[in-house]
Amino acid sequence: MSSIQDKILFVCYGGGHSAALLPVIKRLRDREVDVAVLGLTTAKQAIERAGISTLDFSALIGRVRPYRRAPYVGSILAKAHASHPLVSPRDTAAYLGVGFHALVREYGLLKAKEMYALSGRQIFLPTDFFIELFKKERPRLVVSTNSPRSERAALEAARELGIPSVCLVDLYAYYEIEWCASDRYASKVCVLNQQVCERFERAGLHLSRISVTGNPAFDRLAHIDRSQCRRMFRHRLGIEESQSLVVWISQPEPSRHPFSGALGDENYPVNVEKYLFEAFGDDPDVHLIMRLHPSESRPPSIVADRVHYSDSSEALDHLLCAADCIVTASSTVGLEAAYLGLPVIQCMDSIFSHDLPLAELGVARAVETHRDLGGAIRDVLDRPLELQRPHLFDGGAAARVEAVILELLEGGV
Repeated sequence: MSSIQDKILFVCYGGGHSAALLPVIKRLRDREVDVAVLGLTTAKQAIERAGISTLDFSALIGRVRPYRRAPYVGSILAKAHASHPLVSPRDTAAYLGVGFHALVREYGLLKAKEMYALSGRQIFLPTDFFIELFKKERPRLVVSTNSPRSERAALEAARELGIPSVCLVDLYAYYEIEWCASDRYASKVCVLNQQVCERFERAGLHLSRISVTGNPAFDRLAHIDRSQCRRMFRHRLGIEESQSLVVWISQPEPSRHPFSGALGDENYPVNVEKYLFEAFGDDPDVHLIMRLHPSESRPPSIVADRVHYSDSSEALDHLLCAADCIVTASSTVGLEAAYLGLPVIQCMDSIFSHDLPLAELGVARAVETHRDLGGAIRDVLDRPLELQRPHLFDGGAAARVEAVILELLEGGV
């Protein structure tokens, strides 16, 4: 028996994509359903850390005759890329080689070189590779998320060959809806909530192909003892229960948006911090925490009483539980906070704000600019909202996605 023949094949990148699929993979394995996982880039280590073996991408390539030399080409391309500590050189060569060779097969060598020089790996869409692979070793069903490149290619190949498939849309799919709502895409699309469902329906995807499941990556939040976490975290920082805690979820702001091309201000996160201190620094009843993104490495912009800085060395869940108000521009942490029942305010003047419009998802209040945060935060702190988790936040998203998969396996549509 080959590695993917007659199995449910999961194809995923790392970060939030593998986090969304892992709970589903675990449930299917517990049912003793045959599952194979192709973990791309950083997903391989993340999945294997969870005790689940992954496919060897290079070995898969070796079974597809037109692509057997792709890793060699990829090793040449890889010399121009900085290595990643979580991705082996072998996997990097395989990934780049397949993506580039698919371009060559579709457009010819000269055009492929031109496209790659202009856009790098962002131009990859190796549908041809997955078609050739699935012709040789046909999975029972293909599951992936809404990412571009290889995830998209695997689902389009499955659709082309009549193999049932499921796409799990992890968030809002601001850009990805262009292909996720296409007839060439997955048999079933699982979405975060009713607002995203309606968005896909407006984009032309028939309602029968959409299932509102939630995101399994957030299921863990249903099991958090919020009261205990709140007490412990606030006690450690010396925050009285009578005092309020406002948390800013920082993210890097590049000079240009990678997709839209919109111009950004690299000082944006620091500017938000300075404004929050301007608005609340003199209030003895308010503490501020600036939570830095894992990719941010910078000294505190403010050193003062009741201003704290937090990074990935501290448990994010505990920090959220301790807060009275969460402020973000576009972080998924805002969604997690809302699922914990916390008031969330989103400032819409980041170049990334519209990529994840939390107010449109029904989980946040939006303000036009970060300089409007003061009044909005005061409103929240003066009139605390009763804890209320959004619909479908019951820790059961993985079970709902699993049910969609099992229905397709049984011949459902």
